[in-house]
Amino acid sequence: AMAEGGNDDVAGEPAGPATVATGDDLRIVSLLPSLTDIVAELGLAERVVGVTHECDNGLVLKRAGKGPVVVTESFIDPKAEQKEINDAVIESLAQNHSLYALKEDSLRPLAPTHVLTQSLCDVCAVAFEQVKSKCARLLADKPYKLLSVEPSTLQDVQESITLVGNNLGASREAIDAALNRFDTKKAAIEAAVEEHLSQVGVGGEKPRVAVLEWCEPMFTGGHWIQEMVEAAGGSYSLAKKGERSRVMSQEELKEYDPDVIVMAFCGFDLERCEADTRKILMDQQGEHYAWWSQLRAVRDGRVFCTDGNQYFSRPSHQLVDGIGILAQVMHGVPRQDASERRWTRLTL
Repeated sequence: AMAEGGNDDVAGEPAGPATVATGDDLRIVSLLPSLTDIVAELGLAERVVGVTHECDNGLVLKRAGKGPVVVTESFIDPKAEQKEINDAVIESLAQNHSLYALKEDSLRPLAPTHVLTQSLCDVCAVAFEQVKSKCARLLADKPYKLLSVEPSTLQDVQESITLVGNNLGASREAIDAALNRFDTKKAAIEAAVEEHLSQVGVGGEKPRVAVLEWCEPMFTGGHWIQEMVEAAGGSYSLAKKGERSRVMSQEELKEYDPDVIVMAFCGFDLERCEADTRKILMDQQGEHYAWWSQLRAVRDGRVFCTDGNQYFSRPSHQLVDGIGILAQVMHGVPRQDASERRWTRLTL
């Protein structure tokens, strides 16, 4: 989805692409880490002038000269307990309040030619309507383009790379190269899994996987997660392709009784994921230990923590690395580089 803006937008006539700068005059504000990653993947990291408080792309943040300005802030304390964060999210959404804000004094002077955002999830970024209205007011004196991307499948993610590239004036070669890296890396993982399975002579049964996006309360992984698990040689029926993540009861997880559990908490890195899983689910004095410890995957020592923020909830080429992680924890291929440490195994 795309909305174009600028001084004409106030009157209901969007500024045409010809009125918006490209090339060396590009001034990009990215309001989502995945879009920042896509811009960098297209070779345009140098053109990013504004990012969110969560953007961490090294090419963008460590570029030569002055780095980009942070233009968002969060009303959620990232160090709070999972239940506290979930309660705050529910309360904010019920009152139609955004969890994040655009910092007007930071955005206005940047005079961006392009503002990249999304309307898929108000928990992940500044609400689209807030972005749209603030840009119309703050950037009314210069033409700009507001681009909103809402991928929910792997195919959507690839299409968003093309969409972003086309709207930023990236070369066809740069777009094709980015798509080719996505496809080539994914195909290599799938080939490694297929070769491994043929060598070990495993039958038709693929390991049943649960990917948890949150654990208090428990949320299933949704959107592209089923595709990722299947590409890595597993089965996943907690959500269909493209479906949103949802709350799951302990009874449902017990009935599903997965062979492998992957903890990939939205917005959290590996260290926080491991700490929360140990504290909430694996503490022998905790309220969940009695039922959690009886799950097949837990008894078999096949519970894995990973960086959900980087590799599972970020719709960019990073998802291919997530497929690689799933293949590693399920099948041991491709081998994990010791220097990377993208996942850890938790045992009782």
